[in-house]
Amino acid sequence: MYRILFCLLLLPLALGAEGSLGLWHLGTNANTKLSDLSPKDYNNHFYFGFTENYHYYQIQLEENASRYFHFENGMISELDLTLFQNDKPVSQIQTGLLRKKNPDVLFTGGFVLPAKEKGTYLFKIHSDDAHRINFTIRDEFSLLQYTKSLSLWQGFHLGLCILVCLLSATQFVLLRERVYLLLTFATLSILFTNTLRSGLLYEYGASNYEWFYRYVPGLISLTPFGLVIFLREFLHTKEKYPNADKYFIVYAMFLLVSILIVFIDLQIYFRFIYSNSLILTTVTFGYAVYSLITKKENANVLFYAFFVRQISTGLLILTNLGLLPSYPFLSSANEIGAALQMTIFTIAISKFQIQTRIKKEESVTKENAELETMVLERTKEIQTQKEELEKALLQISHTESKLVFSEKMSELGKLIAGVAHEINNPLSAIKASIETLIESKENEIKNLGSKENIYSSLTASEIKTMKQIMSFQSDFGLVASYTERKDKKADLKKIFKDNGLEFEEAVLERFLDVGITNLYEDEIKLLKKGQEKLSNLILEEKNFRLHLSIIQIAVDRSSKTILALKNFSRVTKAEERRIFTLLENIETVITIYQYRMRGKVSLKKTFITDATILGWPEDLIRVWTNLILNGLEAMNQKGNLMITTEQKGNKVEVKVIDNGPGIPLEIQNKIFDPFFTTKDHGEGTGMGLGITKSIIEKHKGNIQIESEPGRTCFSVLLPVIEFIDPNEPFVEET
Repeated sequence: MYRILFCLLLLPLALGAEGSLGLWHLGTNANTKLSDLSPKDYNNHFYFGFTENYHYYQIQLEENASRYFHFENGMISELDLTLFQNDKPVSQIQTGLLRKKNPDVLFTGGFVLPAKEKGTYLFKIHSDDAHRINFTIRDEFSLLQYTKSLSLWQGFHLGLCILVCLLSATQFVLLRERVYLLLTFATLSILFTNTLRSGLLYEYGASNYEWFYRYVPGLISLTPFGLVIFLREFLHTKEKYPNADKYFIVYAMFLLVSILIVFIDLQIYFRFIYSNSLILTTVTFGYAVYSLITKKENANVLFYAFFVRQISTGLLILTNLGLLPSYPFLSSANEIGAALQMTIFTIAISKFQIQTRIKKEESVTKENAELETMVLERTKEIQTQKEELEKALLQISHTESKLVFSEKMSELGKLIAGVAHEINNPLSAIKASIETLIESKENEIKNLGSKENIYSSLTASEIKTMKQIMSFQSDFGLVASYTERKDKKADLKKIFKDNGLEFEEAVLERFLDVGITNLYEDEIKLLKKGQEKLSNLILEEKNFRLHLSIIQIAVDRSSKTILALKNFSRVTKAEERRIFTLLENIETVITIYQYRMRGKVSLKKTFITDATILGWPEDLIRVWTNLILNGLEAMNQKGNLMITTEQKGNKVEVKVIDNGPGIPLEIQNKIFDPFFTTKDHGEGTGMGLGITKSIIEKHKGNIQIESEPGRTCFSVLLPVIEFIDPNEPFVEET
């Protein structure tokens, strides 16, 4: 780095100097006489800073076919050349940045005008930029050499900036680190600014637009803006210097707003931007020196980057002041310095990133080694804990199984009385009906032959009427209330009396017992014909069929109760997952506990849908048992109990609703906890709802509760078989 800086300092001094004719500066008055001027007004270099007036220059030359005027300043706004011969104007050329390009004027690091004729040449010059005139008279060979040299340095500057942009942009795409994006933006803004000020944009197209150099120079503010936001990220001011970071942000916003100054006055804008650049570079270089002294992070990078920029800016200033000769290298020094500055930042950031990655890799390697050691130790501990947990889980599983089995057997014991009653009722009905049938058959044996005599005395139409009476089925005698029987008995008695038939009260009761509450005209005629014998025969036959129906109903009822009891009392360990219907599963529990719902409990079943379930039917029977018994106990065996089923998407919802006092809000989230109970000591284990929830979750469902005074609803959601693969092996969650 030191060698490079040394070469850059000595290179301008190594360049040879070529003498050149100068200009007479007439000031701001074109009519100023040469006799009124002093020798200091004759020079090939003039610098005035910012001026608002037109300045006039004059030179007198002999004829030369290979001669050109070269103004080595690419930022002249207006340049007019008038040739006088014998004190008369003979030709005029107008050019400048704020004018369309003149085809007779070349542009090579400045404006090149032909000067082949003899005469006096008068120049009228105006510039919104800092007023600087580097005037050289060149021949074609000298102009060609200058052009080559200038192209070399401009190409070096452009190539270096483009290379930095490509490298930083690529790094951003690969690493997604914001500092590379800001570096790319800062370099692009510097590339634009230096290309604009060097006149390359004017030379290659911008000269066709007169407004371009009037308003576009405002974008030069992007250069300090890009540098500020890049330094903010590079120095991590947001994290390390939060107070200073606020000023960085305000300053960056101020630079963006400064672009609008060009719409007010272009010269004011240049005054502002040069002052700002001087302050910014001075402050940043001062901070770089301070960082180097105090050995802050990135101090070396900041110092070398801004040191190179300061040297290049200094060379440009010295050239503008005429203290150094105007050569292509010195004219491009500022651009080259900016490119080198961004190159230093690019190399430094890449180096930092590599060092950071190496440190991270070393840190990760070390941490991995430590982690592996910790994992091995922790694995041993976990293995030991696992073995202890497995033993504990096995004990808990055995204990739970015993508790469940004990609770189930306890509940079965309570069922004995109710189930015995349920079975005893149909058995009593069967016994009574059989006794009646036996008695009927004994009477038939005593009156053997009388039945056949009665049938033989009937006509075909009467036999048809007889069959009609016999085939009519009605359970009126079994289900009618006392009031209904009384009303029907009075109606039947009136029918008999109106048709001249007289029957005793006991016979009327027998008619009602077999379900005969009304008679048609042909039936009444038939009874009139046979009177007592025929009516006794009809009642005997109807009574016989009635008791056979009673026996069938009682048998079915007993069979249903026994089947439900069988399903209910299956041993848990023998259960296997299988396909079953939901309603049959629920009806089993309702049948078993029907005896507890008689009297003051109103049961309402609203089964909107049935569903086919894949699971453990015996487990679900325990679910409905727990929910129904909880509801009955909550209502104190009196009230309204509702059970509903409804399809909900790919699941079926079962609700068990009671109108008991409700569950207090403060314990609703505890009722599914194992061993939690609100019953007195010795009356409950607190396992019911806990087991209920575990069974439902085992079936991939869930249970919820809604409770308020006067209403408690347990809602169970279970998946239906259409959405379960029956062949999928079940893995019980632990």
